[in-house]
Amino acid sequence: MIRFLIYFFPAVADIIIAATLFVCSNRLADMDYSSTKVAMVFASWALVYIISNQLLGHIVTSRNAASLLIASNILFAVTAAVFIFASSIWAIYALMAVLAFASAMFFLPFQIFMKAVEPDQHLGVVRSSAIYTFSWSMGFGLGPFIAGFLYQLFSWKLCFAFTGSIGILNAIGIYLLRQQAKHHHDEVRHAPDEIATSDDDDASVNYHNLPDLAWLGWVAVTIGCLGYYSVFATLPKVGVKFEISKSQIGVIIAILNLVQALVALGFINSKKWMYRRASTTFFSVFGVIALVGFAASTMPFIEGVAILSVSLRTVLLYSCAACYGIFSGSFYFRMVFHSLVHPSKSPRYVAVNESVVGICGLVGPLLAGLLADRYAFSTAPLLATLLVFVLLFIQFFTLAPKAQRP
Repeated sequence: MIRFLIYFFPAVADIIIAATLFVCSNRLADMDYSSTKVAMVFASWALVYIISNQLLGHIVTSRNAASLLIASNILFAVTAAVFIFASSIWAIYALMAVLAFASAMFFLPFQIFMKAVEPDQHLGVVRSSAIYTFSWSMGFGLGPFIAGFLYQLFSWKLCFAFTGSIGILNAIGIYLLRQQAKHHHDEVRHAPDEIATSDDDDASVNYHNLPDLAWLGWVAVTIGCLGYYSVFATLPKVGVKFEISKSQIGVIIAILNLVQALVALGFINSKKWMYRRASTTFFSVFGVIALVGFAASTMPFIEGVAILSVSLRTVLLYSCAACYGIFSGSFYFRMVFHSLVHPSKSPRYVAVNESVVGICGLVGPLLAGLLADRYAFSTAPLLATLLVFVLLFIQFFTLAPKAQRP
């Protein structure tokens, strides 16, 4: 039971992070700050997240992981309480930096802990990658969804009361399960070091004999995250300009992450698609469709156009969010899988994972904000579309048409 219950915790942590990013960026958009200054909410979080991961990468072990998880959730709660009283833009940026440190304190230890609980045998890494991606994706979708309705119907301050409360509950839950987690870690540590084998070669795959494609996972996530943040970071200003409600913006983000979560969960019994050219190309095409659609949704010429009495802009935003969720579910799964599957470099690869996501969280929003201010909201999604084509090219010449049996 512990193997599945433990995945509830990153979902809660991402609800806190995503809700905070949503509320702070929308607060600044409502205060009529530029797209670049709104994007700085994401960038200030990402910059500290990158640095924190590099520092914590030398500290985190399977022994202290649970303690760091508890401490991070307490810091989440304290930060939420202080956010209620933050009124200036610089105070918001500073608190986002504190939130970033708490985020690194959670996710880096959690992934190390996850591998200890779910050992690399009988497709354990595939299952871990699928459930972990599903878990945090659900959290990142539910955060803005809940915050959007709280923000619109009540007050943004209630959003922080909510995130602070669940931070405390998350810390208590991890503390109560700490002894059980240690028990599972001891079982894994003393278990014989075996490679999964089976008479049916498709039922059990020795991934250690397949190529180390962690680098390709990082390339895919870099390009995919830049596309994601080109949309996420500009949505608050798009909402203000086109009079889209906070609840609708929250729903758009929720759709993207819900589809992302379901796609990742669908990979739970997968074998070798991560090594195949056709499969990765299939998912990347959805990214192209989504980004072109997002760019079109901000064009002036669709103003007043409707499909069955529904605004074309709304149709595009909702459907493209779902399409991008298909793409992002695949590249996030690949990143986690290729990092955890390596027999000896997993801790270092996991630290790189978090740094890559952090760098994208820094560059993506700033680039999107600057392009939106200087040109138009559609510029960043169109640029991201070109990058996805670059990814298609790299994957085509790197991957085999069909992964060979070891």
